[in-house]
Amino acid sequence: MCLPCILVCLGEGAGSARAWEGFAWDVWHQISGAQRPQLSSPQAGKHELFPLLRVDDRAPDTIQTIAAWESKRDRILAVLGELIGQGTDLRPVPPYVDSLGQEDLDTYVRHHLRIATEPDDWIPAYLLVPKPVPTRPTPTMIVLHQTVPQGKEEPVGICMTHDIDFAVDLVQRGFVCIAYDAIGFGARTPPGAEPYAGAHDFYRRHPQWSFFGKMIWDFRQVVNYLETLPYVDRYRIGTMGHSHGAYGSIVCAAYEPRISAVVASCGFTTLRTDPTPQRWSHLTALLPRLGFYLAEIDATPIDWHEIVSCLAPRPYFHFQTLDDEVFPATANQVPMMAELRQVYGLYGCADWLRAQVVPGNHGIPRAVREAAYEWLSAVLPVRPDVGALRAQAPTSVAHWQAWRSMLLELVLRDIGPITPPALPATYETLSTAAGDGYERIEVRYLVAADEPVSAYLLMPTSSADQLPGMVVFHQTTAAGKREPVGLEGQESLFFAAELARHGYVVLVPDSITAGERVVGGAPFETSAVYQRYPRFSALGKMIQDGRRAIDILQAVPRVDRARIGVMGHSLGAEEALFVAALDDRVQAAVASCGFAPLGVEQNVERWARDHWFSYLPRLRVDLRAGRPPAWDFDLVVRLVAPRGYFHYQTSADTIFPEAAAAQPMVESTRAVWRLYQANDRLHCLLEPGGHDMPREARQAAYRWLDQVMGLAGAGKR
Repeated sequence: MCLPCILVCLGEGAGSARAWEGFAWDVWHQISGAQRPQLSSPQAGKHELFPLLRVDDRAPDTIQTIAAWESKRDRILAVLGELIGQGTDLRPVPPYVDSLGQEDLDTYVRHHLRIATEPDDWIPAYLLVPKPVPTRPTPTMIVLHQTVPQGKEEPVGICMTHDIDFAVDLVQRGFVCIAYDAIGFGARTPPGAEPYAGAHDFYRRHPQWSFFGKMIWDFRQVVNYLETLPYVDRYRIGTMGHSHGAYGSIVCAAYEPRISAVVASCGFTTLRTDPTPQRWSHLTALLPRLGFYLAEIDATPIDWHEIVSCLAPRPYFHFQTLDDEVFPATANQVPMMAELRQVYGLYGCADWLRAQVVPGNHGIPRAVREAAYEWLSAVLPVRPDVGALRAQAPTSVAHWQAWRSMLLELVLRDIGPITPPALPATYETLSTAAGDGYERIEVRYLVAADEPVSAYLLMPTSSADQLPGMVVFHQTTAAGKREPVGLEGQESLFFAAELARHGYVVLVPDSITAGERVVGGAPFETSAVYQRYPRFSALGKMIQDGRRAIDILQAVPRVDRARIGVMGHSLGAEEALFVAALDDRVQAAVASCGFAPLGVEQNVERWARDHWFSYLPRLRVDLRAGRPPAWDFDLVVRLVAPRGYFHYQTSADTIFPEAAAAQPMVESTRAVWRLYQANDRLHCLLEPGGHDMPREARQAAYRWLDQVMGLAGAGKR
């Protein structure tokens, strides 16, 4: 029978003045002997919420880099950690499992089990697995229960007091789900007991800890267990909850970086606006040390906006009502979420925050639940088994096309939007100058409605018409577009001038943060890019700009729209590869010294730096969790097929020391070209040398380009 649980849920409400019978703060105080922590923070002593993007009162400037933000995040977690406390003589154990039975429930199987979490403690849980059992890693959700004595039985639909059987909904959508009893709930309390029964015994065992600390410990052990299951995708583990389950999801995920997405419904009101702030320390056993601040709540060294911010940049779905009878005074969550979106913007993933603060009571309407499930499916998509693709090549073009769509989704999750704005393909001529066998025209065009870019357009002096066109991307040089056209820089990288002399129409734009596009700082500082484009990664913006350059090049008279290629070295190679992979107008791409396989590179963080040039900051989610990125460059190369790709690499590259391994990596993709009888369109060349493309290698690339692009005859280079 679940009916009495309705009254129990209301015990958390603002109007409730009693603590749960299993816990009394004075008893805890006597057991622990704790004193008010001596903690300082920018939030302490202030009634208004301290801005997330401010370091402290001494630094009025806003945080503009990932490094500065993550330094603040770590300080927030350290302050909260002092309030949470430490367990006594904690002894980790492997996630041993005792299986207690299972039930076949038509579309899924519900396994009843318990997971070892300490030598003398077990976590009772239900594991819900879709039918048939998944044969490949599957997105998985940890569903946390609200404040009801039956605990885990509610989210799995056994004993519900509200329509929040999240785990049932999710498993029917293909997710693996686990729901378990938090400390002080369900099977972890005596039969018929209220929540938090036995709290004093817990504190006698761990006098300097807290229920929040134990919740985090158990949560991590559940993740450890899930990672042992062959059908659980460790890259796609999320958590979801309402009320107690919401703040549990937030706090646990803040300390568990392996969580890749969070859904929280009606989980908190800020301490400084809460009419019942004692809910955390006196009415429950969650965080007793907060009780020292009740007399002057503004002295509390932390608040909920800071705790939630520690989830960034992981996808976060936030739902809160404005008439919540359990957590009242929530109107300030509207500006709070707007500020949190700026934190996400530092990583170029403002779209990974979904927030709704709307009228309503302490519940999550069916429409919001459905929206959350759809959102989870989008941010935790089923990941293709790339190991299987590498082990056994597709056997048909149709088979490959199915793979291709999955690989595209996988890569774009970390890159973000790549579609440039729809703008006219027009440009303005700024100046002209004579070159050796070509005319050098400086042009300007728009890559966004309010963002002009200057570029050099090199036009061969021959009278030929319908010429192939090339977009050439420069390397990491402050000179930007001036180097490939031969105005300054490294002579071996004057690609554009050589191509124009040979008969190609060439467009050379400045990349973001280089040449005439340096904004508010030194070259290749991407922080200004993320402030302007909080939904894009730097690489995503480069791809958009590269695709926009193709728009412009195709509009140039004398250019054959069907014969467009791209070329670059180092940074330019990366842009050339990704533009070719993601824009099928590109018929041929030449990439020189652009990457080492992520699987062997020692400095993978170069792709997701916390400062300077940060290509793909979303990758920091995986790197912080101790995981390699979910994809590697061989998958991107495959996306180019069956169009042309010329890969050049040296064996002693000083920028990418492990880059020689890219040669066999690229060669391993050849089976896709064979499906199209286009084996000659993939060319790999590994030679001795450093981070450069010497003349012989360039000549080989140009001969290959002539063949793929159908350029008859030979000119001088």
